[in-house]
Amino acid sequence: MTEESATVRDACATLLEKTARTLQLGLQGAEFVATFRAMTGQWGAARPWGLPLSDVSPDGSPVEYAVDLDGAAPALQFAMEPLTPGVPARDPAAARTLMALLAERPATATARWSAVADLLLSDDARGPHVSMYGAEVRVGAPIRFKVWFYLDVHGPDGMFDLLYTALDRMGAGHLWPVIQAHVHRPGYDVPFLLSLDLADDPAARVKVYFRHFGTDAEELATVLKAYPGFEPGEVGALCRTLTDGRRHFSVQPPVTCLSLFDVRTLERPPATLYLPLWTYAEHDGEVRQRIHRALAAQPRALRRYDSVLAGIAHRRLDAGTGIHNYLSWQPGRPCPRVKVYLSPEMHDVNPPPLGVSQQDHLGGQPTAKGRTE
Repeated sequence: MTEESATVRDACATLLEKTARTLQLGLQGAEFVATFRAMTGQWGAARPWGLPLSDVSPDGSPVEYAVDLDGAAPALQFAMEPLTPGVPARDPAAARTLMALLAERPATATARWSAVADLLLSDDARGPHVSMYGAEVRVGAPIRFKVWFYLDVHGPDGMFDLLYTALDRMGAGHLWPVIQAHVHRPGYDVPFLLSLDLADDPAARVKVYFRHFGTDAEELATVLKAYPGFEPGEVGALCRTLTDGRRHFSVQPPVTCLSLFDVRTLERPPATLYLPLWTYAEHDGEVRQRIHRALAAQPRALRRYDSVLAGIAHRRLDAGTGIHNYLSWQPGRPCPRVKVYLSPEMHDVNPPPLGVSQQDHLGGQPTAKGRTE
């Protein structure tokens, strides 16, 4: 657990700075840390227990770090939740205030955000969270920003209808068949996040994240085989490696993501698979061993992973789970694109499935109904 004598903001910024140095991001890394401090100004001088529990990391930490492991040019991302001490996490005012700050940056695009903000940042939100924001830095490129909106803001049964309305407002209603085709098991394949790249360029993406409750490696491979590059054998092998041979995802659902604006037709868009790491291992040392097996053919990725992990981990890896959140995997040649998502673990080890902030809300059950016709 992070030192409670430090503020949340300082403790998380220190880990981000250390990671940027590990990745040799130089002056861009320093600018990135300064950006993080600006985006977390609303946290003030709160200590770890002074903020409401976040959904960004499963233990309630308000930050998650992500590192692109395979690329020749290192990329570092953070996700954070706009939080105010003493105010519930579903506070839309904090999200709007942060967006106003980002909108002052010349490269930030606000059109898509503005089209859906009143819909997704609801003052009468019933879900425990409304949004997360993130930034990514890559050597030789400007800092890019994104936002994630929670689709259960009005309750789990309204997620499909809310997603349809949001896409329609952004001029993407014609892509609804892509969402329909991704739902193989109604009630179990559940969209829960909508993300927007806050950039005004052709590479700006709109992404939809799905949880797949009660699935197994074979069913997951069936869902993904329709998307570019996914081979069922590779998907199954990765799932088995990262869960130590388990067939069923009975505790924590895996996640898939569709990048909708990478296509302008109804053909299948690029997809990404996210495998949870904290619920299918006894401790983070086991997770590390499994990642080494999964990436055995990518020595550069392993070196980058080990160096970043050593800088973020503040305890023995065999003391519990919670440092590793997810591993994401997207097919590619000569090697797949792989990112690891790590937590500062500010509260405790061994977080529960779906995270400490979601247990009372979802109870681990698939619940989404609504527009799938």
